[in-house]
Amino acid sequence: MSGASGFIGSHLSRFLTEKGYQVIPLSRQHFHPSASRQLAELVAGCDVVINLAGAPIIKRWSKSYKKELISSRVQPTRALVDAILQATEKPALFVSASAVGYYPDKGCFDEHNSRKGDSFLSDVCEQWEKEAWRASGAVRTVITRFGIVLAKDGGAFGKLALPARLGVSAWFAPGDQYLCWIALTDLMRAIAFVIGTADVEGVVNLVAPQLLTNKQFCQLVGEHYRAHIPFKIPGSLLKLAMGEVAVSLMEGQCVRPARLVENGFSFGMPDLQHFLLTLGK
Repeated sequence: MSGASGFIGSHLSRFLTEKGYQVIPLSRQHFHPSASRQLAELVAGCDVVINLAGAPIIKRWSKSYKKELISSRVQPTRALVDAILQATEKPALFVSASAVGYYPDKGCFDEHNSRKGDSFLSDVCEQWEKEAWRASGAVRTVITRFGIVLAKDGGAFGKLALPARLGVSAWFAPGDQYLCWIALTDLMRAIAFVIGTADVEGVVNLVAPQLLTNKQFCQLVGEHYRAHIPFKIPGSLLKLAMGEVAVSLMEGQCVRPARLVENGFSFGMPDLQHFLLTLGK
């Protein structure tokens, strides 16, 4: 597993270990060109390769950091696929992460009517996925497009819920943009489901079935924390505070998890209310 030390990767590693898998974490040194043979040997002994590598999206985007967002995803993916193709005994499955940022911010999409957007994040996802698809001729390949991953012990939810904890039900302008999310527990269960369902391949959207706008999402969080002051965060303020990355918060994708639903996956937290019930006040 690449990205095993990150927030999602560390949780997923523990989850899969508890299910009886032996997880081999991959570090940056495994992706150095001089380590290509060692990486191919590691891959050859595995049943599944999971690729979660990538620098955090929510950070001010300088020119150099935008390059890092791409390279931190493309280069490890390329190295992993090269290792899979070179391996004497190939794994049964390659799972490579991507994001719902691949889709346009207008219209609703699932895996059957997939279309690329025209944003910087869409371009990042396209380059990221292009490297992963090279494995598809050799092994079963699944591209998992993540929504925002919610957990009570870290990740994006703490930042999203901070205003509500301070008594302000705040949403990002304009408010009617969609916010696709998935509970961390469901994300981990969905990846285990993909591993165990041999006929699932191609793109799989890892998002909850409930469709919420940014305003609806933040209002539900505000109700949970009994925040009584409504406030729309202006786009100009977001851009001043965060720079270009603010655009990704002011736009959003409407995405449905058709492949998971069609294959019988059952969400433990199908709506935000279920997730909020797991939290303290």
